[in-house]
Amino acid sequence: MRTAIVTFLFFAATGCDRAKPLPNPTPINPFDGERAYRRLVELCMMGPRNHGSDVKEKAEGWIQAKLKEAGAAVEVHAFEHTARGATGPSKFRNIVGRFRPELTQRVMLGTHYDTRSWADKDPRVEDRVYPIVGANDGGSGVAVLLELALCWRDHAPPVGVDLIFFDGEDFGREGIWEDYFLGSRAWMRDHPQYRVEWGVIVDMVGDSRLAIRREGLSREKARAVVDRVWAAAKRAGAAAFLDDDQSTMMDDHTAFLNAGIPVILLIDFEYPYFHTGDDTPEQCSAASLGQVGRTLFEAVSAP
Repeated sequence: MRTAIVTFLFFAATGCDRAKPLPNPTPINPFDGERAYRRLVELCMMGPRNHGSDVKEKAEGWIQAKLKEAGAAVEVHAFEHTARGATGPSKFRNIVGRFRPELTQRVMLGTHYDTRSWADKDPRVEDRVYPIVGANDGGSGVAVLLELALCWRDHAPPVGVDLIFFDGEDFGREGIWEDYFLGSRAWMRDHPQYRVEWGVIVDMVGDSRLAIRREGLSREKARAVVDRVWAAAKRAGAAAFLDDDQSTMMDDHTAFLNAGIPVILLIDFEYPYFHTGDDTPEQCSAASLGQVGRTLFEAVSAP
């Protein structure tokens, strides 16, 4: 009704029956932090998603089902990796959801969904042998991307979007870097021609005291993407994005940067429950997920 009134007034004022059509307004940011948080809780209720567990396999099916419900074209990228000291390879799976797959102009948003097989940072030494639930470390990124998928079901993005859920990010032991970030490295190895205009990796973005600073490698190799995302954060009112810099970190963005693809990392590494059994939904908040999700929706929607 409001659109009809505006159109009538426009024609009445100009007296022209061949006026140019009014541009479509930018949609109100539809990202729902509360709904994203419910997804995080639902995922964590399954249990730890550590490598080789039945829960991880269940979570893979759950992620695929949620992507399909949102209208994404879904595929699974299976790969193998032989860890240092292992007698044979282990099997892993990346999950990809594509929106507007027919478009060549594309962006990539990624996260990891696997969780640590042992709580090696837990202050309770006796608990370090147990796997973690990974609400923030793994779960928060999944929750943000699945909620974005729902947003794009009802508000198609202006460009093609690839949502990639990486496996094996947290597989390695401390100091053995070749056993970390397996999914992103395997993706680029098996898809050497893969290209997007820009991308973002979200990792540990659900902390209830969220503070995201500009990561060093992102600033060095993808500054334009950093500027784009921080500008979007300002428009989205996301105060957790600080005008501060942090040190260089290795994560799933590294494989893309090494291939010349400008992908940045969003992470709050000052998280006291990192790699502990206390990384649970109680340490996360809908408000934090909402800030990150609204920022990414805005960054993708901007011209």
